[in-house]
Amino acid sequence: MTVEIDKIQKKTKKICNSEILKHFTGSLSDVIVYTCTDSTNTRAKDFLNEGKQPPFLLVAEQQTAGRGRHGHTFFSPDSGLYYSLVLKPADMQTAIQKTTIAAAAALQEAIRITAGISCQIKWVNDLYYNQRKIAGILCEAPRTPSNEVSGIIIGIGVNIAQSEFPEEIRDTAGSLNCPELDRNELAGVLTDRILYWMDHLNDPSLIQAYKEHSLLLGKQVRFRWNDAVISGIAVDINEEGNLIVEADRQYILNSGEVSLLSW
Repeated sequence: MTVEIDKIQKKTKKICNSEILKHFTGSLSDVIVYTCTDSTNTRAKDFLNEGKQPPFLLVAEQQTAGRGRHGHTFFSPDSGLYYSLVLKPADMQTAIQKTTIAAAAALQEAIRITAGISCQIKWVNDLYYNQRKIAGILCEAPRTPSNEVSGIIIGIGVNIAQSEFPEEIRDTAGSLNCPELDRNELAGVLTDRILYWMDHLNDPSLIQAYKEHSLLLGKQVRFRWNDAVISGIAVDINEEGNLIVEADRQYILNSGEVSLLSW
């Protein structure tokens, strides 16, 4: 009976800053937790505009206006983790180039550590499990009125125990199916792993860690190049984090959407 009670308590455990900090060994200026907000990335931008100094973390149990790349929305019910870590790296140029790579490697590690689940990374910013997208990453670098970068926002959404999805994403979205996962632990370990990789952006081991869990390498992919749709084989990810695709010639992709043609 004790085991069953513990399981129920884990399933209903709320997110709180003191619990997150139990699983985090570094230092942040603030940890802000929302039961529900529109978007943790939007709130992070507001804090930066108000002069709040990084590093700080925002975590929500639910979002009403979660955002993805290219203007997409991110479905954010109360069974996931919605997370924005705000940093101000000394080498901003390298950070802008490689932060998404670092965040993806860190998220893969944090899920493996806390849930015992190994996910794959779909270049450049999504994690997949059982051939479905279970997490997305949106990194932003807002600027001040004088056009200086005020900070790097690392936004992450993870589907932890969702069982229902809107019709438009029902065929592609998935979940870790891990309702017993402590979101406080995941947030704390994730923060530790992100900060580690942000301190090692130029270390070859970052790209190696990213490539080891790549969903695309060695597989046929499709992408848009100018006005053409190109199909080819994803053969490598270079030290800058660009995807290398062999087709009618070699293509080096530094952004954009890439579709996997077969598993």
